[in-house]
Amino acid sequence: MPARPIMIAVGGDSGTGKRTLCRGLEAIFGAGRIETLVLDDYHSLDRAQRKLVGYTATDPRATNFAALEEDLWALREGRGIEKPVYDHADGTFKGTERMEPHEIMIVQGLFPLYTRALRSLFDISVWMDPQDDLRPAWKMQRDTLRRGYTEADAREEMDRRAPDVAKYVAPQAKYADLTVTFYRPTAADGSSALSARIRKGGRFRALDYAEFQSGSTSIRQTEETTAGGFPETIIELDGTIEPGLAEQVEDRLWRHVDGGTHERPTLGEYQDARGKNQNGSALALAQLLIARRVVLIENERMEMAE
Repeated sequence: MPARPIMIAVGGDSGTGKRTLCRGLEAIFGAGRIETLVLDDYHSLDRAQRKLVGYTATDPRATNFAALEEDLWALREGRGIEKPVYDHADGTFKGTERMEPHEIMIVQGLFPLYTRALRSLFDISVWMDPQDDLRPAWKMQRDTLRRGYTEADAREEMDRRAPDVAKYVAPQAKYADLTVTFYRPTAADGSSALSARIRKGGRFRALDYAEFQSGSTSIRQTEETTAGGFPETIIELDGTIEPGLAEQVEDRLWRHVDGGTHERPTLGEYQDARGKNQNGSALALAQLLIARRVVLIENERMEMAE
């Protein structure tokens, strides 16, 4: 095991696909190697208390950053913690539970990059930023299907959160190493498929995806420069890729991630608006591309230790 865990931040507003992405990473690396800490457990107030004082969960005053930073630094240093447990079913806390550090630690939630201390923890940070018309639909789906909200309550909560999201949550995106945007382009026949765009900032070197790029694989890599003059690599993952070709590309990426020693798990799984399980090629490829970055960090650290 490395001297300390590889720390991954996965941030974004509610309903942006954070948990869906993390499930793929958990499947790729396996339960024995990876653990996910959900930042909702570090609410400073339960649901009733937030309502009483007029805070939303997207207001940083509703997060206990002192406890969060202390626990994450302990995990980073290889020490176990007793962490709080927040229950979304009724919006209350349910005591504490033990969490031990794993080789790879994912920290998933609204505020993983909010403070300088938090940002300094992570080896890689990912920000989820789906196109504007997907985010409310995904949040409505999650809150009504899994968290017991009525549609009216869920819509009211989204409206209440919107100013705080714009002021406190969304600005963290500028600190992320990778920004993942899911979108649904409409084809000429009126159909749409979940596609993805991954934007890489300047902290990591660009990777060569020439072996995957072609009109048939629907993977394209371009280089752009931000308004501030920083280089960015953009990977486009077209959801209309033919299933057989998608399978081939996933297998090639899997060999970069795993070396081909294990059977590739099923990736790209998500729930549609009716709560039915679906599989998206672009989502699966995004999960593998992010996993590849994690493996590169792991390899670099092992080389430095030799």
